[in-house]
Amino acid sequence: MHRTGLVQVNALDNLFPSFVDDLPGSVTEVLIATLVVWDKEGKQFEAELKKTAIGLAPLAYSLVPPASVPAQECATWAQNAASQLLSESEFLRFGLDALGKTRNFAHPGLHDAAIGFFYMGPYRIARKRPDIFRKQLPISCLALVSTVYNCVLDGLVKNGHGKSYPKFSAKEYGPIYRQMVRMIDQILQHPYHGPRLVAQLQEWAEAGWAACLKLDGAEETKHIHLQIILN
Repeated sequence: MHRTGLVQVNALDNLFPSFVDDLPGSVTEVLIATLVVWDKEGKQFEAELKKTAIGLAPLAYSLVPPASVPAQECATWAQNAASQLLSESEFLRFGLDALGKTRNFAHPGLHDAAIGFFYMGPYRIARKRPDIFRKQLPISCLALVSTVYNCVLDGLVKNGHGKSYPKFSAKEYGPIYRQMVRMIDQILQHPYHGPRLVAQLQEWAEAGWAACLKLDGAEETKHIHLQIILN
């Protein structure tokens, strides 16, 4: 298995089994075990990640048919839109930068899913390793949210109605995840796109950590009425 490949473990408390230093692009990466196929908690974990992507995809990728599309044609419209996004990995890119260079793995949908799941989701993964997630979003996280969107778009291409999606597991989507990691590694080795992606991952981590702290503050204020008096 590729050294940054998908790792399977049997408990959510062991999401960070090991470190790998000096990966291509000089990015210190942590292997995140996320798609656990057989473990009960793992199934909940992968389901929550897919749920996050399903909730964000319609607006993030403009997958809601316009009012001008007849109701009986909405499914076909969604199928075509999803197919276009999958074509040549369009769903991973976000236009051009100021120098006219393609912005790979920069789509706002990836940003929102990464922060929504890893920093603000119910498992609060970023809180488990603040030394990693405060500085830079790990490339395995970027690869994972990219993979889960691939799964969601596959479902829309197949049926167009968004009521059912393929199973999101290591068996079905492990190969796509590993290809995502390989593509990110290639970008990191590029003299222009590599530093740009690293800067982006650092910016996303900063935004995610700020959102995480804000969420912590909101949780604390929920129970402000609970007090003690030590006099």
